Amino acid sequence: EGIGDTIRVSLASDPVDEVKIGWDILKSLHLRSRGIRIVACPSCSRQHFNVIEVVNELENRFEGISEDLEVAILGCYVNGPGESKAADVGLTGGPSNLIYVDGAPLKKVSNEKLVDTIEEQVKEKLEKRKSTNVIAKG
Repeated sequence: EGIGDTIRVSLASDPVDEVKIGWDILKSLHLRSRGIRIVACPSCSRQHFNVIEVVNELENRFEGISEDLEVAILGCYVNGPGESKAADVGLTGGPSNLIYVDGAPLKKVSNEKLVDTIEEQVKEKLEKRKSTNVIAKG
């Protein structure tokens, strides 16, 4: 009947933010997805880099990407390996931060290169998907 098919978010800010938050709600409930979905830890004293800062920077860089992809950003090696292995691209913090792609460890990366390296891996992953889809359709 269409009842409950609409979500309405009201914020005391730019209406564009309301649309973004609406999408974030649907993404978090796994009802609808568009773009990069970042799974991150809430940060604690075990983190080896500033998780919130890294996530915020990645969200800004990925804003224009509409393809679905899951990225895990975990600040330590307690929950990091499991979440990173489950994601398309993952980062586990530690004395030598470790990048995962498709569930497998790829390489170690310094704190200074975290954001650039994750962005690079995401773009490579998306490019691979595109070329695979072209080959499959061709």
